[in-house]
Amino acid sequence: MVNTTITATQSYAKCFIPLESDPSVLNDLMYDLGVSTTLALVDVVSIEDPTLLGVISRPALALILVLPTSDEYEEHRQTIKGTFEVAEDTRAGEVFWFRQTIDNACGLYAILHAICNFETKDYIKAFLNDSPDLETIYRKAAVRGSTSPPPPEDEVNLHYVCFLRSPNGPICEMDGDANGPVKTGILLKQNEDMLDAPALEYEF
Repeated sequence: MVNTTITATQSYAKCFIPLESDPSVLNDLMYDLGVSTTLALVDVVSIEDPTLLGVISRPALALILVLPTSDEYEEHRQTIKGTFEVAEDTRAGEVFWFRQTIDNACGLYAILHAICNFETKDYIKAFLNDSPDLETIYRKAAVRGSTSPPPPEDEVNLHYVCFLRSPNGPICEMDGDANGPVKTGILLKQNEDMLDAPALEYEF
């Protein structure tokens, strides 16, 4: 197999420190942004062990995946066309998707994709690009992790992606660095959520 380097074509308005994947850090950020404390992010220790899945409060409204980036993933991200065919931040097919404009803030965008499809914040786009409050709130969370955070300008090899159930359709893959939200084709039954087998068997 030939290794290749994919050159990112995405440009960003600013750089943030990457977030550590720690529910206490992510929840503090979420609540500081004004999200109701009736919602919470929790660790999913296993997607294969029914006992471990059974201890998680349900329903699971969204699933956030933290994955190591690779040449293959970067190529996939640069070439995949969002099946909603949108180029800007939009509500398409009743799914609210944001294009990522802040480098290393994929964790923030994954959280926003999860919460804004259940607690819509119409002011979010301007808030992301222009609010000094966001930088203060975000930095407070980013420096709370158990590891020393890298400088905001450093590239990291982990990436957050959100998966959620669209109100009237299939599960959607929500990556702010992609070309739009992607319909996976997976439909959940009325009594199923993002931790049931159809969602967890999606081949990313």
